[in-house]
Amino acid sequence: MCFKWPCSLHSLVSPRWLSDDVVAEMWTSDPEFLSIRKEEDLIFSDFFHFATQLAERLRPLSPTLVGILWSPSLYTLVAVHGILLSSSAFLPLSDCNCSSEMLKLFGAIVCLSTKSNVPDDYFKCVQTSPFKVFTRSDGILQRLPPSDLAYCITTSGSTGSPKLVLTGHSCASANVVELCTRLPPAANTSGVFITAPLTFDACIIQFYLGLATHRRAVLPSASLLFGMEGKLLAQVISSANIDTWQCTPSVFGRLPSSPAGLKHLWIFLGGEPCSPARLPRWAKDWRFFFLYGLTEVSAWSSIVDANMLVSEEPPRVGATPLGVAMAHSQIVLKDIDKKTGIGQVYTAREGGGYATIEEPFTTVRLSAALQQMPNAGLVATGDFATTSPASQSPLWFLGRKDRVVKVHGRKCHLESLETEILELLTSRVNRSRHHVINCRCEVHPLRAHVQLGGDLSPKEADDIRQWLLQRLTFPISSCNLILSNSLLSLNANGKVVDKSVRLACLSSIGPVDENNEQHYQLTFQQLGGSSLKAMHLVESLTSDWPSLKVKKALLLSTLFSRPFAEFIQAAQESALTDVEGAGELLVSGADKRKRTRPDCKVDIVWSAVLGKCVDASPVVDAAMESVFIGSHAGVFKRLCLRTGEVIWSHVVRSRIEATACLIDDLVVFGTLDGNLHALRAADGVSAWTVEMGGAVKSSPTLVPNSHQMLVGSHGRHVLAIDGRGHTVWIANLDRSPIVAPITVDEKSEFAFVGTLGGGLHRINVRLGTTDWSVSELGPIFGSPTLLSGLGRVVVTTADGGVYCLSESRGERIWMSTVIPKGGFFSPPVPLPHYPPILLLANQSGHLHALASTDGSVAWSVDCGGVERAAGAHTAFLTTPRVALQKQPKQPPLVVFARTDGCLFVCMGRATASPIPHVVHQLPSETFSVPLPLYLEPSLLSILIGCRDNTVSRLDINLKDIFQVV
Repeated sequence: MCFKWPCSLHSLVSPRWLSDDVVAEMWTSDPEFLSIRKEEDLIFSDFFHFATQLAERLRPLSPTLVGILWSPSLYTLVAVHGILLSSSAFLPLSDCNCSSEMLKLFGAIVCLSTKSNVPDDYFKCVQTSPFKVFTRSDGILQRLPPSDLAYCITTSGSTGSPKLVLTGHSCASANVVELCTRLPPAANTSGVFITAPLTFDACIIQFYLGLATHRRAVLPSASLLFGMEGKLLAQVISSANIDTWQCTPSVFGRLPSSPAGLKHLWIFLGGEPCSPARLPRWAKDWRFFFLYGLTEVSAWSSIVDANMLVSEEPPRVGATPLGVAMAHSQIVLKDIDKKTGIGQVYTAREGGGYATIEEPFTTVRLSAALQQMPNAGLVATGDFATTSPASQSPLWFLGRKDRVVKVHGRKCHLESLETEILELLTSRVNRSRHHVINCRCEVHPLRAHVQLGGDLSPKEADDIRQWLLQRLTFPISSCNLILSNSLLSLNANGKVVDKSVRLACLSSIGPVDENNEQHYQLTFQQLGGSSLKAMHLVESLTSDWPSLKVKKALLLSTLFSRPFAEFIQAAQESALTDVEGAGELLVSGADKRKRTRPDCKVDIVWSAVLGKCVDASPVVDAAMESVFIGSHAGVFKRLCLRTGEVIWSHVVRSRIEATACLIDDLVVFGTLDGNLHALRAADGVSAWTVEMGGAVKSSPTLVPNSHQMLVGSHGRHVLAIDGRGHTVWIANLDRSPIVAPITVDEKSEFAFVGTLGGGLHRINVRLGTTDWSVSELGPIFGSPTLLSGLGRVVVTTADGGVYCLSESRGERIWMSTVIPKGGFFSPPVPLPHYPPILLLANQSGHLHALASTDGSVAWSVDCGGVERAAGAHTAFLTTPRVALQKQPKQPPLVVFARTDGCLFVCMGRATASPIPHVVHQLPSETFSVPLPLYLEPSLLSILIGCRDNTVSRLDINLKDIFQVV
């Protein structure tokens, strides 16, 4: 049947419905026998009667917002349709997610859950059968202004802060009308399988698709809906004669391979990216469509017939098709990068019908948003895509904005990596007995969890892993490619979610702002946690991580007595044995090597939390006995060097990756939003801010005997800035970003600047003019190293080259590469020897010593032989630091870290190859360069940042070190 748009959702009801037709039915399972049965059904005449009765009860209050306290129920369709018939709108909430603040929005409540309690001081019960209905008893009439509003949906905030999304009738009904044209006429017993919860609006679209096309709504019980057992789903589809199903690829992937008894199906896959290559060969007669829309709401969408794309190659590896805009919609690519052709997806619909509200959710904000709904223009989806004009799908999805990682200077869209892994595996396992179900990539560390159907022996897992690693276009560590037949966790909307101790803890106290420092300082109870919630959290953790069971008492005492951050850390550390145990299939015997030296005792003197990852390196002012450092949370702190106590804290609006610089009475640092900030070192008060034109990822360099500093940025310029924040000059070198710190000679005459474009430039410090330039060296991430005694400058490049040039003229003296070859992301560090020996740490995990005279290799040490920390996705070395010893003729100590958190110490000998030893294992990854200090006569103190959100001071007794090294 054709419907004329625009129209209301509740008008989309086929005239073919007869009184005795079944309009909805509930199916349940018997998990013991892996069988299913129909529990109850609802005929059309009862559906119409109950919906009309509800509409009449609500009409005196309309238009108002009606809350639906939902759990799986046969009468869900009645509640939705009755509310819309009354000219009101609804907001579905799970039965455990209804706060007192949310209740204030409602003029009435429909309770489909037997567990929910509606407070008597706000509402009174006016109906008990077939479900309870409550209206306000406090005399406050919550009327909405006249509008097109059909429903609201709450979001978890996965793409930002939690939101309330408002969707109009015209917005949602356009999708139903479009999908009706994609389906054949229904047989008298055809059904729509609704596996999305009511809190996900795909459920609402599917309800009305069924009503509009004369198809029964087939509803799963709670055990089916939240279990998502593939064999049981297949049984329901077959037994209930389902011909239409909209679900996520993750849910669809749980169907067993070649399920018996399944007839022709129309499958609409959405909510997650899906590649045509993943379509099962046994379902060649089925029709597949891919849907795409806003993360918060599926009402504005695009669609593509996936069967038409099976033979097409994607424009980029891992890209998935978005299709074309659905009826009365618009989908465009904006903010396109001219080099890559990648842009951001925006979508809109004729007549608008969409608005959002951020917390707090109030009636005032709701009314204001309703006024904006008709005028909603293009809305950013938060997704990246690229074009393929000749394709059946002009747009191809690459990944979400919040799921982009950068490793070794390369960007990776995690969704594209997941798709690439799944496509490769699908092509391989189609020839084997295994069945590819799903893949999920996590960040920090980069880790891929792959779920395969069928038994998987250790040898099979290792063979598949090695085969896959040889073909992936983006590097991932072997130990972080996890193959198993264990189910990946799905959220209520059927999407795969990350599983971690930290996320489990944070979700127990509701939405948490990770940049809010108080969340890491307050206790669980101060954050709103109750005794009951504490017990539930600990039970959940011990269920998912069995190694925690023996530590229940300790966990509970920590949870109630210590800051929540300490509890999370304790739980993470205790759960590591599960992670290591799970990896037994994945780690070969050659990788199980020595751990931290037990005979070298490291004291953690203090550890200070900075809110989020600490990649910057600490800066110390010995006279002030202070440490200065910032974090990804935008928090910059001055800490007491002795105790770690916070002297002052300052928050900026952007991520801090760069190390700070002390100049006069100021501390200066850059941020990723392209600003250079100067704070008074004494009290943290802002002195000035300078715009740099691009992200600042390196420390400013102080010009000796002056009040100036030099700094580069992604703005592609070098700026000379004085102590008052005034720009003295700007130098434009080779039009490429500058992330390496700048080096200034001892006389403050010349500065040496390396760029990502592969250029090395010598510029006049006073004027900013270029003295000489050398190009095409390779991307330079580490600062140039001056060997003034030899009149030379040495740089390393990300493609593995080491270049020695004349300091005065830029002429090449020698060029060297080392074996095994690996990129350099840190500068050469001279050992105090004449002529100097250069220490170089490269991406292969080796520490090399090169002769500065000719670039010959004096020695190389493999630091990758120490067992990699569980979960780390990289294990390359950061910049080594040299600590001179006070005893005469004693070789210096060399301190360096590996990015998986291993801290090494060795002797810095010029000729003999040292033996590096792991003296400490940080709790997480680190990209911070350790700073060694002698604060006590017999102690070596080390300051270092870590991605567990902290900076720490570690003390090692020198006697212990000498016994080890």
